[in-house]
Amino acid sequence: MEVRHLRYFVAVAEEASFSRAAERLGMATSPLSRRVRDLEGELGVRLFVRDYHRVTLTDAGRALVDEARGIVERVDALPGLLPPATSRGTVVTVGTAPEVSADLRSRFLALVRAERPGLVVRQRPASTAPLVRAVLKGEVDLAFVHGRVDDPRLSSVVVESQPVRVVVAQGIGFDGRDSLRLAELAHLPYTFLKASLAPFVAHAADTLLARHGVAGRLPVQATHAELVPMVSAGEAFTMCGARFGATRTVFLQEPVLLLPFEDDRERLETHAVWRADRGGLLHGLPALSRRLHA
Repeated sequence: MEVRHLRYFVAVAEEASFSRAAERLGMATSPLSRRVRDLEGELGVRLFVRDYHRVTLTDAGRALVDEARGIVERVDALPGLLPPATSRGTVVTVGTAPEVSADLRSRFLALVRAERPGLVVRQRPASTAPLVRAVLKGEVDLAFVHGRVDDPRLSSVVVESQPVRVVVAQGIGFDGRDSLRLAELAHLPYTFLKASLAPFVAHAADTLLARHGVAGRLPVQATHAELVPMVSAGEAFTMCGARFGATRTVFLQEPVLLLPFEDDRERLETHAVWRADRGGLLHGLPALSRRLHA
């Protein structure tokens, strides 16, 4: 077993899709699927249930995913303990949370190549909470995370935002609607990926829902795809971005509606964050990040 096998497993688990995980890892889908099967063969268990529309973790996969994520994060942190190799240029580590768009990643890398050609960018995919911890420890130089980060030790800037959509099942009273009020969903629980992975977004959502009288909560533990059965069956609702993101993607082929709020003011934001006391060490990365949000 190699660390790359665990990295592949974690990416598929977080994206709930081999194709999205392959795009995130910069490889083709077929070899990614083969490497995951190699890992399953070595462990002697199935880690994923694969069907046409989605990929979900088995019980064994759920038992492994947090530990595998921790191993990958610790391995990724090792180069930060060593001085950079000057012959390769300055190495910086940039973290990206799962719902950061491919467009944002591409535009950022294009800016780096054009204006800081001496920088070597090492990418580190992870969820928001571990990325924020890694930035604070100095293991990650800059991270793109979800939600407004309230920590005086960090500087941040909005680099991407999109409207919010409510995801509800077809056939439960909202068909034909152009929008809805959250108060209309007070009889349904809200289901979401556990708050510890993206605490800032979770807190904002909880405050918004409480204001509109939505009291029920049904957190899931591992992947976005686990939201699908409850929402599609009309047992709960969730929220996602209007234009991109892992949560939106897992519902695209499902019998659900993606409806805006009546006032349509709520936004999902991606922030670039870095340690306030290390701005001069990042060789212009914060300045480049500020230019990303058109």
